Amino acid sequence: MRIDEVVNETDTVEPRPVPLILDTDMGNDIDDALALAMIHGLQSRGECRLLGVTVSKDNPLAPAFVDVVNTFYGRSEVAIGMVRDGKTRDERTFLRPVVTARDNGHPRYARTHPTSDYPEAVRTLRTLLSGERDGSVVLVMIGFSTNVARLLDSAPDDFSPLDGVRLVARKVSHVVAMAGDFSPDVQARLTLENREYNVHQDVESGARFFHGCPVPVIFSGYEVGIALPFPARSIEEDYGWAEHHPVAEAYRHYKPMPYDRPSWDLTAVLHAVRPWGGYFELSEPGRVTICPEGTAHFAKETKGLHRFLVLPERQRPRVLNEFVGLCAQQPPHCRRRCAHLAPAACAGRCANEAAVHDETRLFTTPQGITQ
Repeated sequence: MRIDEVVNETDTVEPRPVPLILDTDMGNDIDDALALAMIHGLQSRGECRLLGVTVSKDNPLAPAFVDVVNTFYGRSEVAIGMVRDGKTRDERTFLRPVVTARDNGHPRYARTHPTSDYPEAVRTLRTLLSGERDGSVVLVMIGFSTNVARLLDSAPDDFSPLDGVRLVARKVSHVVAMAGDFSPDVQARLTLENREYNVHQDVESGARFFHGCPVPVIFSGYEVGIALPFPARSIEEDYGWAEHHPVAEAYRHYKPMPYDRPSWDLTAVLHAVRPWGGYFELSEPGRVTICPEGTAHFAKETKGLHRFLVLPERQRPRVLNEFVGLCAQQPPHCRRRCAHLAPAACAGRCANEAAVHDETRLFTTPQGITQ
């Protein structure tokens, strides 16, 4: 599929629920956790179907946190895969406090896989892709390219007779990746100081994937998310429908509150599920080259498979409002404030509590934004 076919196909027509695979370096920054919550919010509204999450951060607490969030939202069927011999093994600040939180001597949050028996990421990706319709899956990358580069290099197996490149070409519609910085000033003078984190943490894999990916890639660069600070005020006010919320709790652990964090990864999710929404404009077609020092250079190319998102200033308030509402979206199965806790952690505190679900409630409006 050409890049213009992806754009034209989704420009104005609202599609069926989007089959989505998320690849994330969960734990390195809090926007990954917000992006996962946002996907669950979109699925609760019938707009996407999360097939699986693969983790490119090489720490066992990273997939365990993903497990906590998926189970919290009542979606234990979502597959989880973990990188082997990957990057950034440190746990940072929010994974352990959430995964190991306890109430009344019991885990606060249930997990579907309490023994952390998560399969290898490439095997998970091949399994998921082989079971979907041709050309239907949108791959969202909000971390390093480790897993997806290895996917391209994978051999035929018991799930598919296709090698990795042909499997991606057959099953994936397009990729939306939070990677690079495509602001004019940076593109005019690429330096070690303005390298984007997701690219330079695994340069070799980034070059392998973006240079060899057989389907269109839409990049959401650093400059887009930095212009969209997620409001701490929402974390403090919009999650009261749950006794404890793992993503809100993670946000509080990431840095001392209050702080507004750029929404880098959320931009990729929003465009992946709602490309018809008019939130962003797209660059001309071209080709992104991952340079040896870890920078990403874009060059216009008429038949190129790459484009990048551009955020019009007039859309900034609207995009932030979508982020706030979707991240705090209450899942449809929730009936009590502690319905998502591990059963023993509730201790019957809300046995007689009335349902608080209200689909019409308004969420906190970020500063300077009108509804």
